[in-house]
Order: sequence, then C-alpha cells, then structure tokens
Amino acid sequence: MRKTLAASLAIMSAVALTACSSAATAGAGSGSASGAGEKIKLGIALPAGNQTFWTAWIKGAQAEAAKLDVDLTLTDAKNDAQTMNDQVNTMIVGGIKGLAVASVDPTGNKGTAQAATDAGIPMITSNRTLDMAYGGVGGANPQVHTGFNDLQMGGFQGDLLIKACEGIDPCNVALQVGTLGATPQVQRSKGLKDKIASHANIKIVMEETNDFDPVKAADVTQTMLQKSKDLSFILAQTDPEALAAATVLKEQGLEGKIGVIGIGGSKEGVEAVASGKMYGTVRVSGADDGATSLRTLYAIVTGKGSELKVDTSGERPTVVVDALMITKENAADNPGDW
Repeated sequence: MRKTLAASLAIMSAVALTACSSAATAGAGSGSASGAGEKIKLGIALPAGNQTFWTAWIKGAQAEAAKLDVDLTLTDAKNDAQTMNDQVNTMIVGGIKGLAVASVDPTGNKGTAQAATDAGIPMITSNRTLDMAYGGVGGANPQVHTGFNDLQMGGFQGDLLIKACEGIDPCNVALQVGTLGATPQVQRSKGLKDKIASHANIKIVMEETNDFDPVKAADVTQTMLQKSKDLSFILAQTDPEALAAATVLKEQGLEGKIGVIGIGGSKEGVEAVASGKMYGTVRVSGADDGATSLRTLYAIVTGKGSELKVDTSGERPTVVVDALMITKENAADNPGDW
C-alpha cells in the first residue's frame, strides 16, 4: 500500500489535506449538531494521505460525508506521529464533534484518545489501531475500531490456496510474510495456517519475511527459487509483494509453472489475476474502508451507535469492512480501487 500515484498531489489538493495547524475542511453541510442549520464537524487524522491506498480511502470518506451532509476535516501526518498529535489538537480546538484516527504509531499516538476524552469528544480508530484498551460504543476512548479483519483475510487466502491445490499432492508452498510481529503479519499468517491445517496435501516448505517491501520480496523470491524450484505456489501477504514475486517468476521462465496468491486486491493485483499472472488475491477496498469509518463515527456522534454491527469476538470491538476472494472468474466484476 505504499505505492503512490502520480496524481496523488492533485488529489490531495482537491481534498484539501493539510499538515499541522492548517487542517482544511472537505465536504459541506451536516445533520444538525446543536443548533438549527448548524453543521456536525467530524475530523479524521490519516497517516499518509498521498499513498495509493489512502487516496482511495479519502474518496470513500468524502463520498460518505457528502451523503450524510457533514462537515469533514481530513489531515495528513506524512508518517510522523508528532505531526498527527499536533493535527488532532488543532482539530479539537477547531470544534470537531467526533474524531477518527488511523495512527502513524500505535503507541506514539495514544495521547489522541486522552485529548479527545478531555474535550468530551467521541473517538474511534480506523484501519490502524492504538495500543490501548477500547471502551466500546458509549465507553472510554477509543470506543471502537473500523477496518478489515486480518484473520479473515488470511483465511480467505487459505481458501484460495485450497482451491488452487486441488489434485496436487504435494502442493508445496513458499510463504512470504510481512514485518514480523506486525498485526497484519501475525493475523494473516494465523488465518491462512488455520484454514489449511486439515489439508494434508498442502505443505508450507519455506517461510521468510519481506517486511511488506516489494523490493525485498523480489530478493526473497530469488532466494527461495535458489533453494528449490519444486514449488506449486508462492504466497505474499500484500499484492505489491505478490506482484514482485510474479515478476521474478516470469523473468526466470516459471510463469504458469508456479502460481502466486496475494492479499489486497489492488488495481494491479486484480489486473494480474485477470490476466493470469497471479492465481488470486483477497480484495479489500480503500473506499469502503473510508466510508465505513465516516459512517461509524457519524452514528456514534448522533446517538445511533447502538445500531452499529460491532464484532466483539477479537481483541477490540470492530465494525468490520468485508473482504472478497478474487480469481480469474470474478476479477473483471471487482476491479481494485487503490
């Protein structure tokens, strides 16, 4: 998700993302706040608004803000935790009635929850969490999280692998995981392995980290192939790394002989599945993620939090954004949006 679009700066200007104390307002109108005709002001603090995934996320949040007729402020911390803290404080002083945070650093941005609490403002996290206890709707900040279920995404990748390995015994798999210890790496790995555990024909014969870095993923792929080319599939935990692996396979004349399965459903990822360069991926929508964040925050601020569908089975109460398995059969109907 780190790949940037050439048009991102134009998009950023259009949505008026700002740094530090110059947070800009995007969207207009609102459901009533405290007085007749008064607009509900909501704020969302983002970590890196110019990245491809986040530009799609922003569009989704803005579209939902327009639909609900609220006054939305978006900020871009440019991957700096202190900048995000400053931006949040500026939004609070500016009179926001609700706050969503996609943290740069889950520990370094913990103070945002306390700042919102001190100001009497409901606060949620979106896409990225904070390293603290969640209070639930109507409870302590942060109240809930909105975003994808990494365990589910790993499980969907497992489902794709099970389907791909039908009739192959052994189905030897080389697994590339993301940054060790990161929530997506841990949960996606668990979801995958739990799903394939009962399928004796599927064997993970290699597992190495690529740190969610496409350049490193290419190097890791070459190392894996040097160890053995007796592989049926290479798996990666995001599409950019999966695409890097697919490129190496093509360069070595192994395209079509060793399949690739990713996670993310990026534009390039879905296109690669449609063309046969990759076997499959798990599509997640940045636009859906952004819209869900705004919709959830609005519901809490307007006293309708009890109507939200909140999953309480995991570490934190979460309004889950759905994912979708993509193969060549449905790729054309489900293009990526980031």
